[in-house]
Amino acid sequence: MKRTMYLLTLLIGLGLIFTSCQKNISEVVDDETELEQIVNDENSDFEDYLMDYGIDDESEDNLFGFSREGSPFGFNKVMEPINNVFRFGRVITERYARRIVFEQTPAHPDTARLYMERVLMGRFVIVEKFDSNDTTNADTVATYRKPLKHVVRRRALFAKRANDNRPRARGWRLIAISPGQGNSPGATVRIAKVVVIPENGDSLVFDTPLRPMMSVPDGLPIFDRGETVTVRVLVENTSDNPVINPRTNSTELVMLHYARRRGNHHRKLFEFVGTDPETGFNVYEGTWQVQERGPRVYHAIVDVIDSGTIFDSDADAYPYNSATWSCPYIVR
Repeated sequence: MKRTMYLLTLLIGLGLIFTSCQKNISEVVDDETELEQIVNDENSDFEDYLMDYGIDDESEDNLFGFSREGSPFGFNKVMEPINNVFRFGRVITERYARRIVFEQTPAHPDTARLYMERVLMGRFVIVEKFDSNDTTNADTVATYRKPLKHVVRRRALFAKRANDNRPRARGWRLIAISPGQGNSPGATVRIAKVVVIPENGDSLVFDTPLRPMMSVPDGLPIFDRGETVTVRVLVENTSDNPVINPRTNSTELVMLHYARRRGNHHRKLFEFVGTDPETGFNVYEGTWQVQERGPRVYHAIVDVIDSGTIFDSDADAYPYNSATWSCPYIVR
């Protein structure tokens, strides 16, 4: 009888332990599923910080135009085989769901670390202008299109928030995020360092974009409206057969997408200023004046595109080849 009671007690205890384990496992799975749904909701309260498709020009009518948006080199560079690139840019046709790697520990059950990765698919478009001032005539321009795949990544830290009734937040709060990093598969261009020099504050240096975690919102870069910001970029290019710009001797173009927000998009081409004496990397520099309205969150994206992608129409010899770093910032 005692043995029977002992076995019964043991079985009940094991059942309680199993039920408790099931509950804990279920809670973790539910948290992971919930956060995956939240970060893939582009209408959520967090999308202002998580936006990762800022390189999208959205249509071929909105490509970057040297003559429209200015270049420190002037424009109308003569290069072969595309002699006169008039406009270029990306049209993203598919933004795949963000895939996440979820990490939650028993010691901190109310926080969750996410590694997010997303694939952007579409086309890279180059418009060549011939010797005519009439760019509305199809006979005066030629358009080339290359398949585009760009993978973007970011880390984020979320925490549960009690008594939060916002339906899209689902009880979670975004605590911190990293800058974003992206590239085409097999890219031969690499961003080594970005230095941000604001007019009214200390310089910011980024050399490992996925490592630093910035608290939201207080840890994000903050700029004043009207402030001039200088950005310096160090780039490595390991292309076996680089296309060299005859006017600058550079092997890539670097530009900044800024004031990027749903509905807003501005771009600025940077100037090649030489090579870094210590690393041999190419150095680019540019400035922009903060004209965005505040207080709001915007995104800046440093965008490096191999010259062969832009100035050669052969998509096999010179496929889409690019690297990007991005960071949200606040205008006050």
